[in-house]
Amino acid sequence: MQIIEAAKEPFKTLFALAWNTGMRAGEILALTVDDLIFNDKEIRVNKSADDLTRLVRQPKTKGSVAKLPMSSTLESGLQNYLATQWKPSANKILFPVRSGKRPRSRRNVVNVGLHPVLRKLGIPTANTGLHAFRHGLATALVEASAPISVLQTQMRHADVATTLRIYTHVIQKSQRDAMEGIGQ
Repeated sequence: MQIIEAAKEPFKTLFALAWNTGMRAGEILALTVDDLIFNDKEIRVNKSADDLTRLVRQPKTKGSVAKLPMSSTLESGLQNYLATQWKPSANKILFPVRSGKRPRSRRNVVNVGLHPVLRKLGIPTANTGLHAFRHGLATALVEASAPISVLQTQMRHADVATTLRIYTHVIQKSQRDAMEGIGQ
């Protein structure tokens, strides 16, 4: 939350979106205004921006295509961003380059948006990118005792084995903490 609070727009909204959804960087950068379904409080994930070309393509896997819940806090932040910061363009990209013609690059977002905020907060920048928000959300869900099925669905892993493999260390710590609490 400190990172989001310390960031300037458009990075503040982009980081809030990353934290609140667990979306992959390319998926966030490919979002358009039409993917924000405010009436149903959902975000449609159905494309991804390529890191090198910034061309919009299909997401990582078929399982990556989904509608993710939009929390009330995220909804408010997105509405504010659209009303005060976003400039309409033909392709309606949510986080475009200045010309509005293509999505920002992940490198730009990390180097210009994320790393300066991390340095300001005294957080190491080595090997830190947008994927950290995804892992942070997964960790928070495990620590909140969310069912594994919720974690799998939010991370959009086709197989629960993938979820378990990636987040085993978090699940084990959460289990150990729970058992410590019972023993007291």
